[in-house]
Amino acid sequence: MTHRKSRRTGLYLSPQYSCGMRSPTRHALRNVFNVFGFPTTVKPGFGVFLAFLIFLYPFPLGLWMAGAVGIFTLIHELGHALAARMSGCTAYISLDFMVAYASYEPRSPLTWGQKARIALAGPSLQIVSAVVVLLLNSTNPFSRADVAISDATISIWWAGIALGALNLVPLLPLDGGAFVASIVEHFMPGRGNDIVLKSSTALTALLFGFCIVSGKTEIAPLLVFMLFMQYQAIAAPQRQKKYLTNPALAPEGDPTFDAMISASLLAAGDAVKGLWFATEAYRLCPADTNAFIAARCAMKLGDHTLAIQWLHIAEESQFDSGRFQILFNHASDFDQLRGRTDMSDEWFANR
Repeated sequence: MTHRKSRRTGLYLSPQYSCGMRSPTRHALRNVFNVFGFPTTVKPGFGVFLAFLIFLYPFPLGLWMAGAVGIFTLIHELGHALAARMSGCTAYISLDFMVAYASYEPRSPLTWGQKARIALAGPSLQIVSAVVVLLLNSTNPFSRADVAISDATISIWWAGIALGALNLVPLLPLDGGAFVASIVEHFMPGRGNDIVLKSSTALTALLFGFCIVSGKTEIAPLLVFMLFMQYQAIAAPQRQKKYLTNPALAPEGDPTFDAMISASLLAAGDAVKGLWFATEAYRLCPADTNAFIAARCAMKLGDHTLAIQWLHIAEESQFDSGRFQILFNHASDFDQLRGRTDMSDEWFANR
């Protein structure tokens, strides 16, 4: 998520970049394929997650459940990505352990209606696809007796319909919460997401308390996970502010957070400190986001050769194939480099 408001939405929650991998591009290419033109990264953790499902349920239900979850997770994220494309965004999909997301970059500010459609597109396509598959199998998706007839129909119903419906619950970070946030943001610009986030946290805490008191703890782990993500989202602005005022400012090794700090320093006019911070952050964790911010800082300082070097490093360091081009497409900083012999013509050709 960059300072250009890169957005992630999906069935599961957003993973962190894996550090310590000096050649992520070569690793990623083994796990990347295109789905309707969207670069899709399947990380090793996703296979581990599906294997966990296989062992969690008795045979052969575990196999059916893992297959259904894998397919409908991809369909879910594809729904978000297709809606984002229709709104003029570029998007890519990533699947990991218990987390999956469709990340998209708008070429121009999105309306609240476009944001709402993108949020709903994932679970909607997921549910509709599952209903169609069940109907083609002569199974009534609204009949418990029909659904329970086989392991296959049970798995399709749970992975397609039940999980899709769960994502429509109007609490962040679920898709239903993103839908509500887009509406509130329309009427209360600049405050909608914050209001819905805090309301979601309070309601999630109440639901968790009810689960404990009533003894119905089946969904308690999910609520705890949601509370953790909600707390992180609420604390992020204050954490960033406190971090920037720290005299002993140094990268933490979290590429998302470190890139945000570098971008904040650049936005504040301190390109020198931003370049230093991004450089140190890349040494600590060789993420493409750190390298890209370093390139932008170098451009601000007028060092075009250094900026181009960092751009090449960013392209080589991308973990999700295609993400570098998405970042480059939305940065006007590098327009004056067009035509240079040490620049890649493909970068500008894809803009």
